[in-house]
Amino acid sequence: MKKSRSKVLELKDDVRILISRTDRLGDLILALPFVETIKSRYPQSTVDVIASLYASPILENNKNINKILRVQNDQLLINKMYKKDLLQKIRKGKYDIVVALYPERQISRLFYKANIPIRVGTAGRFHSIFFNTLLFHSRKKNLKHEFEYNLDFLTFFKKGKKITFPKVYLRQKEIDNARRILNDAKIAGDFIVIHPGSGGSAERWPVDNFIKLYQILREKGLQLIVSGSEQEGIIIDEVSKEIGVSVKKITGDTDLRTLAAVLSLARLVVANSTGPLHLSVAVGTQVAGLYPSKEAMSPVRWGPLGKNDRVIQPLGEKCHCPPRHCVCMQKVTPEKVASEIFEMLKNHR
Repeated sequence: MKKSRSKVLELKDDVRILISRTDRLGDLILALPFVETIKSRYPQSTVDVIASLYASPILENNKNINKILRVQNDQLLINKMYKKDLLQKIRKGKYDIVVALYPERQISRLFYKANIPIRVGTAGRFHSIFFNTLLFHSRKKNLKHEFEYNLDFLTFFKKGKKITFPKVYLRQKEIDNARRILNDAKIAGDFIVIHPGSGGSAERWPVDNFIKLYQILREKGLQLIVSGSEQEGIIIDEVSKEIGVSVKKITGDTDLRTLAAVLSLARLVVANSTGPLHLSVAVGTQVAGLYPSKEAMSPVRWGPLGKNDRVIQPLGEKCHCPPRHCVCMQKVTPEKVASEIFEMLKNHR
């Protein structure tokens, strides 16, 4: 097939579509508006999504998605049998078209080897050779939000409704399980979630600042719970002991969907620029997000999408610190963040 740039594709009503976003949790959440928009424009189509094993649970219980293909990205690099098995699963889908919102090289090559007739991806990369329909855009300058960059791919599809907000659909049993976990932690009524962790894609606000923030908010009578992984829980214990603050936490007690349920029950979530921040937005909870002043991590592209959400950044010039050694985030004091939170709670009771 001759390579196409931006011509609208001629697709049948019952087209079989595979949408690919195999990177981080936040990236997948911000791909959901594209997924739901495609289904709304082609209601008779079959829409499958291929995503990383870790992030893929957020796709469950979504009536717009027919099937989820789960990928262990590390195995693609080292395990030939795993790659062969995944190729067979892709072939079995008999897709008419694949849209690679994130064109990872190994996955892109599998789409080519699976002989999917229409393969849509971005231009300008070495592995763009595996696509025959190319989108010419660049995300490097962070001129708009990531979900909008994903929606740029709509140029190849017929016009229609455009969905601009991500949504994760929870099951009642997940809500019930979240309530049980919170009850075990002696949390009842309104509460705030503090999520100090980060997936490593953005500079962090230090853990000790989160613990100091916890102390300030608790002294004002607010109810708080700390979430995160089991490993993050160990770090939180060490830091809180050093500072002399005891914290209530559910670190390591939730899988991804149960965490989403906990976040959905919270009045507010405070987090770094990370997947759980976007997950909170997708389940309808207000967030305060801590962002560095680095252009590559700009909230213009990666900020929360809720209309009442708030971004908190260091004041002053843009950060030029080396990766993972940022001192600028230290300029944001726990007192400053607490002040922002009090204002949010006052304005949106």
